Amino acid sequence: MFPTYWFASVLLAGGVSAQAVSYEHDGIGWLRKEGELVYRVDPRVVTARTAVDRDVEAILKSLGGSVAGARMIRENRLGFRDILIPEGRDVLEFVSRLKKTGLFSLVEENTIGRFTGSTCATPATPTFADQWNLNNTGQSGGTVDADIDALEAWAYEDGDPAIVVAIVDSGTNWNHEDLAGNIWANADEVLDGTDTDSNGFIDDVRGWDFEAADNAPEGIFWHGTATASIVSARGQNGLGIDGVAGGATDGLGVSIMPVKVGNFFPLSETLDDAILYAVDNGADIINLSLGVGFSSSIVAALADAQSNDVLVIAAAGDDASSTVHFPANQPDVMAVTATSHFDVVTNASNFGPEIDVAAPGDEIPVCHLGTTDYFIACGSSFAAPHVSGLAALLLSVKESLTNAELREYIVDAADDIEATGEDIFSGAGRINANASLLNLAVGYAKVYGVGTGGTSTVPGMVASGAPTIGEIFISSTFNALPGALAALGFSSQSALIPFLGGFLNIHPVGMLLFPTTIDGAGDGFRSFPIPNDTAFIARERFLQWFILDPGAPGGLAMSQGMHLKVASP
Repeated sequence: MFPTYWFASVLLAGGVSAQAVSYEHDGIGWLRKEGELVYRVDPRVVTARTAVDRDVEAILKSLGGSVAGARMIRENRLGFRDILIPEGRDVLEFVSRLKKTGLFSLVEENTIGRFTGSTCATPATPTFADQWNLNNTGQSGGTVDADIDALEAWAYEDGDPAIVVAIVDSGTNWNHEDLAGNIWANADEVLDGTDTDSNGFIDDVRGWDFEAADNAPEGIFWHGTATASIVSARGQNGLGIDGVAGGATDGLGVSIMPVKVGNFFPLSETLDDAILYAVDNGADIINLSLGVGFSSSIVAALADAQSNDVLVIAAAGDDASSTVHFPANQPDVMAVTATSHFDVVTNASNFGPEIDVAAPGDEIPVCHLGTTDYFIACGSSFAAPHVSGLAALLLSVKESLTNAELREYIVDAADDIEATGEDIFSGAGRINANASLLNLAVGYAKVYGVGTGGTSTVPGMVASGAPTIGEIFISSTFNALPGALAALGFSSQSALIPFLGGFLNIHPVGMLLFPTTIDGAGDGFRSFPIPNDTAFIARERFLQWFILDPGAPGGLAMSQGMHLKVASP
């Protein structure tokens, strides 16, 4: 047997800072220490990459000796191969043997990590009123408004099913009563026993289980279902809780892509493949509420996600340690720590310069594995999906946002809760969904409806651009009867109401009319200052031009309608 001792101290590059690594055998297997964190080395699988494209199976067969019986079990498009070690072989000796061949550019052991966080309590079925994390009224004895201002944010956006969040975790029960309806479906795959969409995965209609290598990523552990529910538990269904981007106002939330990387513990050899799967199959955001040992193959997958503008958000860990978990400590990842209902970072949260932001992660109501079960969870695992949910809300407003822009909108709007400015405990502060959306607030001026022609043709309608607070908005009509009296109508509602042989495109209840005269060229306009007040951001109004014209049905020519939404500067 192996004695208990530390050996082979090395440095791993690729993180924010190089991390000292050492190994110990505890009589059961190898342990790997990274900073203050310890992971068990997976005794079954190593990951390798050849310097050039080679037949790894042929290499393994040719080596014989201590490598005899090894076989490749998985490979990905970045050239990393997972190799199953013959039973009874020592994993570190196996790694050393492959390295010495000179046929591989990289050989590394894998680790058995941890899904961060834990259960705190099993309550009666919670409701939105219990979700202090989204709207803190002091209901749990905490500080009023120590929340992410979700209720206010939902006035602007509550999630779009077109946005996909991959929950790379222990699996997600997509049949849970509060998740069903907000689960991603692979529209290109048919459940017929074949790889219909040629993506390398048979019947992956709901995601993939990379541990079992099958299409059933529901899992037998609650953790992934809980994190998924924080992102997109469905609103307006009369059940349980609301997710940050679960469709709180219309019941149509962002789509959850279940990707499983282990039952009770994440396996690092599956994580790179899971990230690439999410990227290749349309995920916009990847949530990693887990920690594993450093891995070059995972770093490469993270870089691939970054290059494809897929934002990766990860939990910092809950060891009360100054070592932030990998992969949260990587520059291509947003690292998230947990706060309590008193708006302070929890004592268990890991800390360091890698922390980007904080989010609620203490006593959070979540969905449990059972289809009608709920409970309370604690830890940074449940802080990270709040940030993933916020990123999903931002993309729901403007899908073209880059990773850098998403980070900026999230970080810049965070509420400072620890030392003034950025700090190693909360980063930029606790996220504020409402402030982030207000900072983004994309406005528009969209034409809709049916116009009514006059002496010549249907009067046209244009705007100076999207109405923006602090600026002048101009609405113009053209192709109208020269010299005619006209008015621009404003209403808070759209309509399609038959009127004088044409159609009202704005509702007459509460309509305001602003008169003017059409000039000799058939043009007219009205201008309006938009107050420089954030209360006006995202307000909506509906406009239509009316021109007195004897050549029109009923003597009134009417433009199409225009739908306005006020933007932030």
